[in-house]
Amino acid sequence: MARYYGNIGFAVQEETAPGIWEDVIEARPYKGDILRSGRRYDNSENINDNFTITNQFSIVSDAFLYSHVPALRYLEYLGTKFKITSVDIDRPRVVISVGGVYVSGDSTSETSGNSGESAEG
Repeated sequence: MARYYGNIGFAVQEETAPGIWEDVIEARPYKGDILRSGRRYDNSENINDNFTITNQFSIVSDAFLYSHVPALRYLEYLGTKFKITSVDIDRPRVVISVGGVYVSGDSTSETSGNSGESAEG
């Protein structure tokens, strides 16, 4: 079984001005195992076909991940951010399935932060 170490992106709400809240993508490092690995190109009307992976990752979780499961947006793998398609909680781990390449919305900004907390658990 292959090992995984990389960033996972969360959409966390922050107050940008008094009374105005916006989703801000916060990336946090996590480690775990790759349970399943698959790749495919989906035919599309675009010039280039869409690249999709069907990997499953078993991530060693912490309190932040457990409390922010609905906020999960992407998992970074091989230098690319892939969108999270499903999440299964299997304490002390979280099993994450990914699909196509993640494209962030124009309304979110990205930050990389550890907020002084360790991802090791």
